[in-house]
Amino acid sequence: MIQNEHQYKITQTKLRELEQASINLDINNSNLSARLLQAEKKGIQVLIDRLCAEIVEYDNLKQQRTPIQICSLDELAIGLIKARISTGMTQKELAAKIGVQEQQIQRYEENQYASASLARLTEIARALEIIFANPVEF
Repeated sequence: MIQNEHQYKITQTKLRELEQASINLDINNSNLSARLLQAEKKGIQVLIDRLCAEIVEYDNLKQQRTPIQICSLDELAIGLIKARISTGMTQKELAAKIGVQEQQIQRYEENQYASASLARLTEIARALEIIFANPVEF
């Protein structure tokens, strides 16, 4: 999942490189067997499709076209990241809002908040103005 503009730019660059590699396979296929050429092209296409999906997801989040639902604690970390992106808040802005360094938010998001305490998760959810509408049922 793309989590910030830097990763977005890197992903776009990697996508262009893979697209060019696919084109180059078509041009320079004289020394590859048809089967090997097909396997290489399929592998590259899988990566292209994955990067395209990540770019579309990030674009949709940035343009608030994707509703975000958190239905379990397992989904909380990704939900927080998506909510930050959807609100247009940068990692730096979120860090400032809760009084930590930007690098701390980067670390939290990199490991999907595995090292964050419940108090910190609650603080981040409040900073992002996340509303938990339904009660937890047992």
